[in-house]
Amino acid sequence: MIKEIIREYWRTEPLRVIVRDILLDTQTDLVNDVVGVRRSGKTSLMFVTINKLISKFGKEATIYINFENRKLLPLKQEYLFLDEVQRVNEWEKYIRSIYDEYKGKIKIFVSGSSANLLSKDYGKLLTGRHLTSKVYPLSFREFFKFKKISSGINKFKVKALLNEYLRYGGFPEVVLSNEKEAILGQLFNDILSRDVLGRAEIRKEQIVEEFAYYLSSNISNTLSFNKMSKYFGSRGIKVSVQTLENYFYFMKDSFFFFDNLIFSYKVKDQLQYSRKIYCIDTGIANLIGFKFSEDKSKFYENAVAIELLRRSSIQTKVFYWHDQQQREVDFVVKEGLKVKQLIQVCYDIDNYDTKKREIRALTKASKELRCSNLLVITEDKEGEEKIDRVKIKFIPLWRWLLEKR
Repeated sequence: MIKEIIREYWRTEPLRVIVRDILLDTQTDLVNDVVGVRRSGKTSLMFVTINKLISKFGKEATIYINFENRKLLPLKQEYLFLDEVQRVNEWEKYIRSIYDEYKGKIKIFVSGSSANLLSKDYGKLLTGRHLTSKVYPLSFREFFKFKKISSGINKFKVKALLNEYLRYGGFPEVVLSNEKEAILGQLFNDILSRDVLGRAEIRKEQIVEEFAYYLSSNISNTLSFNKMSKYFGSRGIKVSVQTLENYFYFMKDSFFFFDNLIFSYKVKDQLQYSRKIYCIDTGIANLIGFKFSEDKSKFYENAVAIELLRRSSIQTKVFYWHDQQQREVDFVVKEGLKVKQLIQVCYDIDNYDTKKREIRALTKASKELRCSNLLVITEDKEGEEKIDRVKIKFIPLWRWLLEKR
């Protein structure tokens, strides 16, 4: 049976997929980890790599295994692709044994929809032996590629595409489908049931589901687990702060939501104050939470948060800034020990009071954090202004998202 599955894989035509901006390293002897939210394109990225290898070495130089089929195949080829590998118990030891025995002969690629793929056990077993690639829903630049649109179109068309991108998000299957909302709804249910509820024994499934709906409706806002516990208590539902924290980390491990802590040089302050919450895809937040048309500024900020996550490196950390006068800067980009950039997201910068409030917070943070690289991401405004002897750059969201990095 297993041999027949191998032959069937070799006989079938390779899956044709659209090439994205991210590529896997086929030269390294390290194990390639590919992690990201479900259906973000991890399998497609593997097949981009497989197709390149096939064109160079032939089909039989590769084996592709999807562990959601619960099949194990013999290891006799040069390039081994293991999809959704976390479905197999103690897979880490399995990979380590292959790596040690066939180092230099078999190059290994593994993918998974959970941060558990990068568990402590895995880290210990493969210290210095693996290279991690994170896959996110499509960037706006990749969105253009999937829509087969040239970047040379006029600004009004770009803005219309941006609205579509924010409304429905960047999951490849959603972008290419005419049934966008139906697929998004199924994605939400799959991530919640298979990657969150399926991860651990959770007796209060209804609370987890309601918590996910709450988070989707509060993207770009601060979240206090203590206040959430009181909220559930006011409705007669007893759930502790610790339990809510656990539920959130289950969702975070599934790449469903992510958070930015308050900027502080004291770790205690970072953990003590509320964190800002973002969804990995604006399409899910739009479908499950409040609508894009209700508050575009929240979706603008969430899109920036995702893009900063996509552009980040090991040395880069992203925070938000807040002071006692309730002034706030959306993003503090820290590289190593230095604050590299301060970013304010303001959809309606033409409103005088709004602009005054946002710029005041930005210049105050600039002085406190000793950072002169100040950026305001807007709907339309573009250019530079000097305010309080500080130069501030303004750029529309669509242009910032399309910038090459």
